[in-house]
Amino acid sequence: MPRTAWRRTAAVLALALVPVLSACSIGVNAGTSTQGPSGNGASADVGAMQLRGITIVSGAGTSTNATIIGTIVNTSPTGADDVLTGVTVVDPTGATATITGTSVTSGQIPVPANRPTSAVRIGFNADYHVDLSGLRIDPTAFAQVQFTFQNAGTVVVPTMAVPPTGIYAGLGPLQG
Repeated sequence: MPRTAWRRTAAVLALALVPVLSACSIGVNAGTSTQGPSGNGASADVGAMQLRGITIVSGAGTSTNATIIGTIVNTSPTGADDVLTGVTVVDPTGATATITGTSVTSGQIPVPANRPTSAVRIGFNADYHVDLSGLRIDPTAFAQVQFTFQNAGTVVVPTMAVPPTGIYAGLGPLQG
């Protein structure tokens, strides 16, 4: 085989292998699909409840007040509504969580199932807030936050604390 034919064959093989070799990081089993929270909000599931974009926006300066922002979606296939009955900061200890807001009933947040209103936003452009007091955490550190639902149960979410700057500017607790 002449030398130019070998070169042409090698070039064709190299071009044919590019898509195959570059696809090693694509798909549901890729390494990037199994990474932990990145700071743009943690996600977790418990039963039919999906927690998305969960982040702690800490208070400015030395404040120990903070708020949790994120979205909760109820994907119940049977259409069963649920209720967020409590939030607890498991680690670091010492913080108190209070569920507040204009649409809160008895310190709980209703989470309807499979309706246009089933995505419940907390803390950002929302009628619901989960405010924290006594939280001592550095920016970019993670807190273990437990969400308790009436039907779905509990889930602990490793949640990053961010300062109230940049895209988080102006976000914070309703009180304090």
